[in-house]
Amino acid sequence: MRKFMITGALLGFVIGGSSGVVQRASGGEVFWRAAVSAGILGILMRWWWGVWRRSLHEAQMKRINAMSEAMSKLPTEVERVVN
Repeated sequence: MRKFMITGALLGFVIGGSSGVVQRASGGEVFWRAAVSAGILGILMRWWWGVWRRSLHEAQMKRINAMSEAMSKLPTEVERVVN
């Protein structure tokens, strides 16, 4: 999660700095915009990573539960076929 947040902050810094340069802002204002953008995008990327990780975990648990349910039904079917 830390790497994802740092990546988001770096991306936000580049986007904020670039927008300040394109708008021909002063050096201090460019840095201020870049810093604010880095903080906001870093927090948003951290939140999105949490949401994505939880959804992947839920999908994996559903697959495991389905496999477990199928495996629990399997022995009764095998016994019926053998007998």
